[in-house]
Amino acid sequence: MNSVRPTMNRARSERAGRRLSTALLLSLVGVAAAAGCRKPPPDEVVYTGQGAGPGVVQPPGSGGSAPVPSTGSGATSTTAASSAIATTAGAGGAGGGDPAPGDVCPPVPVAEGPFSKAKLITAAADCALNRACEFEAQARALHESAAALARGPGEPSAAAARGAWLAAVAVWQEVELFRFGPAASSTQPGGQDLRDQIYSWPLVSRCKIEEQIVSRAYAQPSFSSSLINGRGLAALEYLAFYGGGDNACSQYSPINASRTWAALGAGELAQRKADYAAAAAADVLAQAGALARAWAPEAGSFRQKLIQAGQGSPVFATEQDALNAVSDAMFYVEKELKDWKLGRPLGFTEDCVTPTCPEALESRFALASAAHIRANLRGFRRLFQGCGEGGQGVGFDDWLRAVDSADLADRMLQALSEAQSAVDALDLPLEQALSTDRAKVESVYTAVKALTDLLKTEFVSALNLELPQSSEGDND
Repeated sequence: MNSVRPTMNRARSERAGRRLSTALLLSLVGVAAAAGCRKPPPDEVVYTGQGAGPGVVQPPGSGGSAPVPSTGSGATSTTAASSAIATTAGAGGAGGGDPAPGDVCPPVPVAEGPFSKAKLITAAADCALNRACEFEAQARALHESAAALARGPGEPSAAAARGAWLAAVAVWQEVELFRFGPAASSTQPGGQDLRDQIYSWPLVSRCKIEEQIVSRAYAQPSFSSSLINGRGLAALEYLAFYGGGDNACSQYSPINASRTWAALGAGELAQRKADYAAAAAADVLAQAGALARAWAPEAGSFRQKLIQAGQGSPVFATEQDALNAVSDAMFYVEKELKDWKLGRPLGFTEDCVTPTCPEALESRFALASAAHIRANLRGFRRLFQGCGEGGQGVGFDDWLRAVDSADLADRMLQALSEAQSAVDALDLPLEQALSTDRAKVESVYTAVKALTDLLKTEFVSALNLELPQSSEGDND
């Protein structure tokens, strides 16, 4: 890219240095997480997170003072964000009169008039608020279903919990594209590490979860600040979808060496999984509330700091700084989606030394890997084209048209549509198609690559944006 960026102030230079350090750390973590084709994933991760802070929902049996959200009459949202957008309380509980997820979240405003960077920043902020609000609503429904499963394990309640997980993760996979501000790493502008607290993939350890089933660590007050590879939506997937009685730990793990896992009967194992799921869902709900509060449309929120870019924002000195942060998040489709979710399982990366690495697939228990990719692409469209119905609203495509790059905007939209069509053409779950219809999986990879090639070359050049550190020097 030959564009020359304006002179940046000292704060911007410091942030750039932090971004480089973070990129190097993430590269090392990504390599370690991808090594599942050669050896089981590690049971421990260095980063433990900071918990949700005030308002944390305590897991059942923790002895903490914070209440678990009620599943009975009159349940309401506890977050400032939900209050600000006029959440209404209904009868509550399963089968009650609570608004369905989505009803409590206002539609995203659609700006009118000529394009401006300020409008694009505001549109991105409003979309992030909407997605965080919707995820909190789905996380509440997931917690209620998981709590019901813990009270009465059995197939009806288990099926309800699985359905609630699928609904929640479908929204979360869109939120993945909004990893700027509070969802981003704490080394990034406004970052609070909330993404990893909610969904730590690919840092997830089945053995860690199984060890905690035996130790009942999920019932301890410290659970919300425990290692992220045993919490969040990824742990919930295993707990809700895997019904086997085996474990993935080595013979040297305490649960096998001391035969404490084998001592668990089928009924006790099912109950502990259900209790663990309820605790994990309570933790996810607390983190979802923290994310929604961070985007609340009120003074001091990250939303205000973002939309005030270039006008006294304590985080972003210029509008271009803010738009770089947002565009960096869009590169999720290049690194996490193309390289990790597709390239690793297909054996296209150096860390897979066999023809395919199915161990690297994202959602092997729920068989939802393809659905996750579809949701990721929907999230990308919300930022690139517009967050309103049918792509209405201000997006990066409008910025391209404003700088006489309409042809590029059209080509990127076409590439996005073709990537979505390629995923939709999968007749089998990705987990099965990888071995029985590899050509179709490769076609998804190729279609996504066509989009990301435009993203990391012509797109950043036309808009004078920076490449994320994770994409610099990437020639694939």
